[in-house]
Amino acid sequence: MTRPKSKAADGPPPRATPWRIRISRIWEYYTAAGPQGKIERGFQLRKDAVRLIQVLLGLVSMGFAIVVLSEPVLSLSGLVVLLGEAVALFAAQTILAGGRFLSVGREWFPGTRSVWRTIRSYGTLGVGVVALGITVFVVLDPALALTTAVFALALALVAGALGRVLQSAGENLAPWLRTSALATGLSSVVLVGLSVAFYGYALAAFAILVGVILLLSGIETVVAGLHPTDPRQFVLLKLVLFSAFYGLILINWIDLFGKQVPAYGLWLILTYMAPFGVLIVFEGGKSWPLAISLGLLVSLFNDVGYFFVGNLLFGFHENLGPWISGQLGFQGPKIVTIFQGGAFTIDVSSWLMGFSIYARAAIVALILFYWWRHPSEIVAVGGAPAPASPG
Repeated sequence: MTRPKSKAADGPPPRATPWRIRISRIWEYYTAAGPQGKIERGFQLRKDAVRLIQVLLGLVSMGFAIVVLSEPVLSLSGLVVLLGEAVALFAAQTILAGGRFLSVGREWFPGTRSVWRTIRSYGTLGVGVVALGITVFVVLDPALALTTAVFALALALVAGALGRVLQSAGENLAPWLRTSALATGLSSVVLVGLSVAFYGYALAAFAILVGVILLLSGIETVVAGLHPTDPRQFVLLKLVLFSAFYGLILINWIDLFGKQVPAYGLWLILTYMAPFGVLIVFEGGKSWPLAISLGLLVSLFNDVGYFFVGNLLFGFHENLGPWISGQLGFQGPKIVTIFQGGAFTIDVSSWLMGFSIYARAAIVALILFYWWRHPSEIVAVGGAPAPASPG
């Protein structure tokens, strides 16, 4: 008996959708006509807004974690304020999770399941509010003794961690998210306990603890906000995480120590893009926007994380405040770096660097947003048709 041929054998591989059609599809999705379309659009917009807040809060938390871990030269009072702000971000993530539980799948009928849902939702929200209240008290009371401040922040971390444990019991969450929340909550409680047991209330050790917890929770919050459901979305998320590691660690290692190479700036751009040429090889020429966006993402991690990673991993002691303000364009015409193009050089002012960072961030966000919403278009389009199965 002859087996039916696969779809790939019936003709050439599917062609990628033109970009103008892709953009029009997104516009039509959010402007659907009719009463039912308006209801669905409103629900989708609210859900997207909450997820966007989660992603932004997670990104800010990750940035704060790097700041905390890379600022050993701060005064004690300044470090306490920074730690208070960091723990407040952790508490805000917990509050947001509790708020989402209240708005998703609420059913007010008698029964153990409904009671547990109510306890879980309000419990998560409550411990987040308690943690936030403690951190606000620490930050606003400069006369608070150092040991007392660290003890209060430790309590806030434990409260937020318990909120994560409650979050992990949500039956409307994906299994991987429940496991992640449980692991983050329990590991946070264990880390706080070990830190206090071995180091007492030493501020330096506690700063490292806060940085690690905030970094892990920030990553988890970003992933929860993105809410991947398609295997190809997980692939895209892994590509983004690889871009972060590649830009922050590998590129910055080269950039901090290897600027004597001729035409260094041009070689650096090629180094940004080199790993993602593999995407074009496997996905075909139509995937070039995704490859370019990932390369631009690497360049962003390099330009924004340069001295943060230098301080944290490579023994630099740069004052991060003035440096990052220059990178973000707040120092106007001041020259912040020189682009080395071999036969030519370009003096890069603060405003020009800031503009390039914001422009790259917008381009990366738009392209990755499209691919996240249309993961089915991440398909291999450059291969030969599969041979027919033998009869």
